[in-house]
Amino acid sequence: MKRLTWLIYGLLLVHSAWAGLHTYTTESVLKSGNIIKIRVNETGIYMIPYDSIAAWGLQPNNVCLLGYGGAMLSENFMLERYDDLPPVSFYMHTGADKQFNSGDYILFYAQGPIKWTLDKNNYWRHTQNPYSHYGYYFVTDKQHLQRKITLSETQYNPNNVEDVDWYIAHYVYEKDLINLIDVTGTNGGGREFYGETMNLKNKSLTISFPSQHVRSDIKSHCNIHMAAYSGSATPIQINYAGNKVTKKIAPVSGQHMLAVTDSVTIETNPTSTNEQEITFQFNSTSPSAVAYLNYIELNVPCDLVMIGNEMPITNTRLIGAKTAIRFHLQGATAQTQIWRVTEGVFVEQMPTDFNNGILTWIGDNTTAEKYVALNPTATTWKMPTTIGKVPNQNLHALDNIDYVIICPKEFLVPAQRLAKKHEEVDNLTYAVVTDEQVYNEFSSGTPDASAYRWLMKMLYDRANGDRVKSPKNLLLMGKGTYDNRRIYKPIESGANLLLTFQARNTTEETHAYGTDDYFGFLTDHAGISSGVFQEENALMNIGVGRLPVKTIEEANQVVDKICTYIDDQVLGKWKSQVLFLADDGDHGTHLLTAEAGAERFCLKNPDYVMNKIYLDAHTQEVSAAGERYPLAKNQFDNLLNNGILFMNYSGHGGYNNITNELFMRTNDIKRMNNTNQAFWFLATCSFSHFDGGKTSAGEEAVLNPNGGAIGVLSACRTVYATENTILNQNLCDTIFGHMPVSDSPMTLGEATYIAKNQTGNRINKLPYILLGDPAIRLNYPTNYKVQTTSKLDTLHALSIQTICGYIETPNHDTAHWFNGQLDVTIYDKMQEIVTRDNDEIRESEKVKHKYNDYPNMLFVGQADVIDGKFKVTFMVPKDIRYNYGNGRITYYAHDFESREEAIGHYEEFIIGGSSSVIAKDTIGPELNIYLNNINFSSGNETHEFPHFYAEIYDENGINTAGTGIGHDLVMVIDNDAKQTYILNPYFQAKNNSYQEGLVSYQMTEQQAGSHTLTFRAWDLHNNSSTASLNFQVVKGLDPQLYSITTYPNPATTTGMLNILIEHDRPDEIVESTVYLYNLNGQMVHAQTQKGNNLIQWNLGEINTPAGIYMYQAKIKTTTSNFTSKAGKVIITH
Repeated sequence: MKRLTWLIYGLLLVHSAWAGLHTYTTESVLKSGNIIKIRVNETGIYMIPYDSIAAWGLQPNNVCLLGYGGAMLSENFMLERYDDLPPVSFYMHTGADKQFNSGDYILFYAQGPIKWTLDKNNYWRHTQNPYSHYGYYFVTDKQHLQRKITLSETQYNPNNVEDVDWYIAHYVYEKDLINLIDVTGTNGGGREFYGETMNLKNKSLTISFPSQHVRSDIKSHCNIHMAAYSGSATPIQINYAGNKVTKKIAPVSGQHMLAVTDSVTIETNPTSTNEQEITFQFNSTSPSAVAYLNYIELNVPCDLVMIGNEMPITNTRLIGAKTAIRFHLQGATAQTQIWRVTEGVFVEQMPTDFNNGILTWIGDNTTAEKYVALNPTATTWKMPTTIGKVPNQNLHALDNIDYVIICPKEFLVPAQRLAKKHEEVDNLTYAVVTDEQVYNEFSSGTPDASAYRWLMKMLYDRANGDRVKSPKNLLLMGKGTYDNRRIYKPIESGANLLLTFQARNTTEETHAYGTDDYFGFLTDHAGISSGVFQEENALMNIGVGRLPVKTIEEANQVVDKICTYIDDQVLGKWKSQVLFLADDGDHGTHLLTAEAGAERFCLKNPDYVMNKIYLDAHTQEVSAAGERYPLAKNQFDNLLNNGILFMNYSGHGGYNNITNELFMRTNDIKRMNNTNQAFWFLATCSFSHFDGGKTSAGEEAVLNPNGGAIGVLSACRTVYATENTILNQNLCDTIFGHMPVSDSPMTLGEATYIAKNQTGNRINKLPYILLGDPAIRLNYPTNYKVQTTSKLDTLHALSIQTICGYIETPNHDTAHWFNGQLDVTIYDKMQEIVTRDNDEIRESEKVKHKYNDYPNMLFVGQADVIDGKFKVTFMVPKDIRYNYGNGRITYYAHDFESREEAIGHYEEFIIGGSSSVIAKDTIGPELNIYLNNINFSSGNETHEFPHFYAEIYDENGINTAGTGIGHDLVMVIDNDAKQTYILNPYFQAKNNSYQEGLVSYQMTEQQAGSHTLTFRAWDLHNNSSTASLNFQVVKGLDPQLYSITTYPNPATTTGMLNILIEHDRPDEIVESTVYLYNLNGQMVHAQTQKGNNLIQWNLGEINTPAGIYMYQAKIKTTTSNFTSKAGKVIITH
């Protein structure tokens, strides 16, 4: 049968590659030729004039149409679908000369953004495309794809025909005006939008439908969908055709419910033969009650009388009565044609008879058939909008791709740069494609989130189960918005956005989420339950991440940041540090979540240093500004500033902060200047509300070009603490895990999707968005281990001890070539710590919890590793806990030349008691303290965020144990007890020494004016020394530029010139600009950069002749003016 042949062709096309249920061509029809993209705004008949076709540069007689318009793609991948772009049937009007030339035209049936399907009761139901206001098609001149409408050859049994002179006209009224999650439009969620609002000020509403020739002897079917918010039932009276129905919409219940939805069905005989009118009366008396109209669907029986140039016709009420149906259309002419448009792209003309002014035709009555009656010689038709010429493309040729980046075309250059970096470093095969390219081949050019998914599914299916050939990660390089059709336009118009998948629910905040998981559901049956797609039932097959960039500047900055991380140039013990942070409140719920994750992590990764900051274990300070944990926050800020590998947070949060105590706010994140960025997992609400109009804290962490986080996994909506615990524990299992086949460390994307899959069919996991590149791996130390060879005796207080060990290769040999540095930290015994339940004011109601930690560090130092071996000597502080028990040692080492790294731990030793041999010492440590830079003098000015340094020396070592009362390294501001800070964790011993070291501490914001700082340190014999300095805080103070060092100087015309700038802002983002002038005062070169104090010039690329040059360096912060210094540099041949 001809119709079936063309349908199969449209579904499969040619050169198909088989895998699973679906087939894919290897050559898109867009691969070659001249292609023009057009747009339609509604379903119906459209005309394209001959002259337009010629003006596009196409051969008009070879014209063909491709695509399937603007209906939303099905999310059920078990269903058939079009691959690439099927040919579209069209009618060619040639006029009297029978030649297609100027003045002639083609007509075709186009699908707009509203799709109609039949429900189980044979009523038409609509689906609005949530991604686009339009449908798209393509016009080209490939004659072999040309499909003209032909006459149907289907034969029907004339003895089994139902004669009808009426049809069902179906209408929808739907105005998408507001999103109920946030009616202001700023931070909405969910795909559903609602229309008119009814309340005490707007109590009535009337909607009219322009029907004609309505039958009153056959029932009309009206379906109305609404929502309401009220603490009590909201009564709405609805009147259609004299049939009055009062619907009481249930009251809102539940903390996160924003409205309750309900629907009304009215079946009645119409009283008007033309316009159908539906009225609403808001009958609530509650001042706070409000109701919203979503849509009205109307199935109206009408006489078959021709209306206008085109008229859609269907009759679903009689399906199955007989095998065929004969329509009798009045008001037609002999020229009237009947097109069968059921399949959309495949259109055929039905044979007709015209007698006595009535046109008849016979069609199938076993299924829901759609027809259009039209007069093809009419002069007035809808015309599509021309979008323009489409560059040739062929995404269908892609195969065996590890890593896919989808981005707006504006971001192609940085996206290619990032993909190339992964190819060079990780040996990944990649494809960088634009969102428009994906739409063109996978959704007929119409924006649709499922197009992204179909691209990845094609790659997944072609691998045919081969994990090596399957795609691994998808990166979406572009911010998203819940408002995919830009109804509100919550994000500035110049932003380059990618689509988001939104849940259907828009009335309950916890269920109105956006999720990028959707793009990773790649099996045929993913999410299918009883024939319906439900995303919570689906499992991911790849990692999916998003970089929420809006501009090319942001895209370049984030790619620079990621490439720097991939290069892995900054070695140090920060790579062995992890942080688990827990909020207070809720009687310890968040602490239990964090502790469960921490214990699980330590069990699998014992070599890492576990830093626990559980707020309920700290003293809470309450003032007019609210509740605060200053000591805990300072510890947190300094950990992030110095660098950690992984941060895990459990607790309350929002789009712009975490914790009620404002532990980390958006402005704090934007100000971060931490070189060694961590991956953040935050089990909290809305921290990564990536699809709203405001930039969330999670996004700021990734977008910060000089610090923040290398990636963030957190929720974009409200989530539940109990559910968060499950995902948290699963991520703690996977984040440092290895893939089962390759045994390579998991990427962020792989760790995330496997953790989510292990969490099961839980909606709570879906709002968690991976902001970052899913293809990067954390910069774990390499697979070398630090082993301890010393069999330590009991470590007594004030005894001098030596630890020996070696670096072990993955083959368990000594790495004799390893020459570098070892960082070592020695802890006193594990302690049981009891929390306080600070937020509960009733002592009898407090719920206190216990957890274990190593809070007291006995020694933090460094030692040389020579030929793979090391030796560390230290003195045990007097202030230890004198009971006997196992201590803990953690190691991090790196080789200077190979850059190999090693970590390890050792716990098989005892600490306790006192040494029998104690040297006499009554003199405290030597101290040298300053702010920001060693050039600082007491009384100098500083900005409001100074950095404190203390150089300490003592023959018998420095006490950092934290066990003895009052024997800590302590800084006090203005002799104020509330501004007392214990700095034990911020002391680092000098390499190969326990006798001297440095305290480095980022201070909290200081108020403007004069201040005094006092610092006290103790040696291991508990002798103390004190030093003080005065400082003036000036808000907005310009940075001080101390010196500029150029090396080598002289430099050569083909060599490198390094310019090192020394200033007083070690923790701020400083913009540095260096200008190079010749002796005539002409500027030869200039360079500006942020964050890095070293500027490097390749003089060969600058093309500077030999000679004497002057340079000027200028620096500024984000809030200051420029400060400058000048100098001279000589360049020789």
